[in-house]
Amino acid sequence: MLESLPQLSHRDAATHAADGDVAVTPAPQARAGHSPGAASSDDAYGALRELLLAPEQRELSDLKQQLSQVRAPVAADAVAEVLPAAVGLANQHSPEMAIALQPLLEGTLTQAVRQRPEVIAEAIFPIMGPAISRAIREALSRMMQQTTYALEHAFSLRSWRWRLEARATGKPFSEVVLLHSLVYRVEQVFLIHPESGLLLQHVHVDQQHATAAESIEQQNASMVSSMLTAIQDFVRDSFRVDSKAALDTVEVGDVTVWIERGPHAVLAGVIRGTAPVSLRAVFREALGLCHRDFLAQLKAFSGDSDELAGLRPYLLRCLQQQQQQEKSSRPITALVIIAMLLLSLLAGLVYIGTQSWQSTQRLRIAAAFLQQQPGIVVLKAQQQRGRFDIEILRDPQAKPVEKLLREAGLVPEQVTLREWPFLALQPELILRRASLALQPPAGVRLSMPSIGVLKLEGQAEEDWIDDARFLAPAIAGVQQTLFDITALPKPPQLYDILMERARALEAIVFHFRAGSIELLPGQDEQQQKAQTEIKEILHMAQQDESLDVTIEVYAHTDTIGDALYNLRLRESRAKQMRVWLSSAGIDMRKLRAVAPLQFEQERAERAASFRVVVTARAVAKKRSR
Repeated sequence: MLESLPQLSHRDAATHAADGDVAVTPAPQARAGHSPGAASSDDAYGALRELLLAPEQRELSDLKQQLSQVRAPVAADAVAEVLPAAVGLANQHSPEMAIALQPLLEGTLTQAVRQRPEVIAEAIFPIMGPAISRAIREALSRMMQQTTYALEHAFSLRSWRWRLEARATGKPFSEVVLLHSLVYRVEQVFLIHPESGLLLQHVHVDQQHATAAESIEQQNASMVSSMLTAIQDFVRDSFRVDSKAALDTVEVGDVTVWIERGPHAVLAGVIRGTAPVSLRAVFREALGLCHRDFLAQLKAFSGDSDELAGLRPYLLRCLQQQQQQEKSSRPITALVIIAMLLLSLLAGLVYIGTQSWQSTQRLRIAAAFLQQQPGIVVLKAQQQRGRFDIEILRDPQAKPVEKLLREAGLVPEQVTLREWPFLALQPELILRRASLALQPPAGVRLSMPSIGVLKLEGQAEEDWIDDARFLAPAIAGVQQTLFDITALPKPPQLYDILMERARALEAIVFHFRAGSIELLPGQDEQQQKAQTEIKEILHMAQQDESLDVTIEVYAHTDTIGDALYNLRLRESRAKQMRVWLSSAGIDMRKLRAVAPLQFEQERAERAASFRVVVTARAVAKKRSR
């Protein structure tokens, strides 16, 4: 049919190529030239082309327009319409979308918590509030359970053994009571689908440990799970409680069912006996592990429990039990332990009593010993808080208290001692007081022939006797003094000896030539004697540091001549004598040249003499011829 169609003209081909974006190549004959009937057939051919190709040309035009829009920026409205559906499809086909979005969601949640924590708190309050309330309720329940059992067994025979165990292990007494008193066994554990009530998994104790009367048959497990779900729904519907509220405990006779709910599974444990509250934590931990490791399988559960067989190890952990570990000889053992405790207590009491009695005896003996000591008066002696409290009066002349305490058998470090001074009138202490005050020499003996009478016997210097007569009556406890003392001859004192030698030196006189400082011949012997006497006097003065000796050299003149001339001559003669004695080895510091005035001269002749000045105890004594 197409072969019989007339050929398109060049104009028609170009026009249709521009409209429909389709290029139609003219036949070779048309390009070579026009046949005479070509013009008449153009209209018919154009109509046929319009009829056959118009739909395809319109579709091509629409596709071109869409392609031009894709190259432009994507509109947000268009993306918003298709994004939720795209994310949902991607999440159903593959978890890659969730993995890709996880960092973004974590960052967004972190920023929200930092910037607007009140929004997060308001969002999680419906979850955290019940969880906190439940934790507080369980803690109070556990505390009441411990308190109840502790009170019940606080005064029993077994409680003493449990107290020893608590002290040895460091556990609270109430916890040890619960450990020995609570006997329970988890017989079965059901894992139930929360929406359908179907049994996901079921574990039970071995048949050798549980009889048919004590446990529920395994073939009835599905029925039990359905009944628990039905009871839950019945309570929620009948009592108009919150849709999120759920049963957590069901009691049937001596069997208790504890229920723990999760988002996609419910764990129910059948317990026989009294279980501790801590068992709920075990159930919750097992339920959490099931959700952690089999979350996808739990969400997609379709009724085939074999797909969840991997949950059984978690449920088997919940099959816990505690048995009473008491032997037939328990009463005897308890009695033996109680008897040992009583004996230990009695021995401790006897030991404490013995120690207290011994301490009291020691204190009594020590107080009596102190009371017998001269100059000691015991005012109080008692024992307080393991220490000895002693209060005494003590004479200053009595023995040291620490020494007396050691002699009495007490340790001074364990004694609280308070001393009050006083003067005792015992003869022994009066004699000590008198010896301290009088300081008697070796030849004097002190005694008390009767009360208040002090007797002094022996020989002493006259000065000491005078002092003793003055001091003795003032001694405390001395009412009368008896002196039977002979005065010793007074030994010559150094001062008197010096004065004797000074008189011999002052008797030596030297004579000068008239009007000269030279000595007359024939006085060598006197010079030698004067040097010897001066050296001896100075040497003797060194024996007593309290004595200071100075030798004064006096020079004289006659009355002939002018007074001023004679004064200068006397000064020259005195200085010449001082130089001469210094050259003989005498300390010049101990020599002083003196030129007396005319009216002070003791001699009216041309002579020189000496005067010895002795300073003793800051009192100057001068010996003159």
